[in-house]
Amino acid sequence: MSTGVYAPFIFVKKEEKPLVTDDGPTESDRRVFTVLEHLMGSRRKWGGIDNRLIPSDGSGRIPGMGTAGMAKEELRVKRFMESCTFKAIISCAGGFVLGIGLGVFTASIDPMSTIQTTTPGATPTIKDVWREMKARSLSYAKNFAVVGLVFSTIECNIESYRAKSDIRNGTYAGFVTGGLLGFRAGLQAGLFGAVGFAAFSTLIEYYLLNHH
Repeated sequence: MSTGVYAPFIFVKKEEKPLVTDDGPTESDRRVFTVLEHLMGSRRKWGGIDNRLIPSDGSGRIPGMGTAGMAKEELRVKRFMESCTFKAIISCAGGFVLGIGLGVFTASIDPMSTIQTTTPGATPTIKDVWREMKARSLSYAKNFAVVGLVFSTIECNIESYRAKSDIRNGTYAGFVTGGLLGFRAGLQAGLFGAVGFAAFSTLIEYYLLNHH
């Protein structure tokens, strides 16, 4: 029989820690949730990315994601605004407005002797000046509207065919547009118009690409 001292076992109950705390989400959790919301759908709990985790383009979507997360209505509007039809309409309307302004300006600075009056040799009245200004403005507006429509349509189709957006699109479109408009006055006028319009379009495209 053993004569040693008996030492009983002592059981100590450890404190149990809850798996989920009530402290709420941390800043790191919010950043993870923000990224998941922007990557997994259009339902977002935060109105855009308001932290510095990733840059925001101001529309609530991550830059570089293309049309991901966009609604069908947004896609339709985006595709229509990028179509050649919309660009042609905008260019035609812009040319019409520009022609009206240019017509009013040229009619206001021309000598009074160039204005046609009801009675030959008489001093032009306000009605005669208004009639001349209206006729000239409409003439300029129609011409500029046609130029804008033709140029924009040709440039958009060339850009779609080449699948590139560079200075050559404007040069090619200017050459074709100037040729089409100039051929109405003959072959020589068409060639001069094509070369001149191409050079002018190239300068405009170069300025826009390098200064904007």
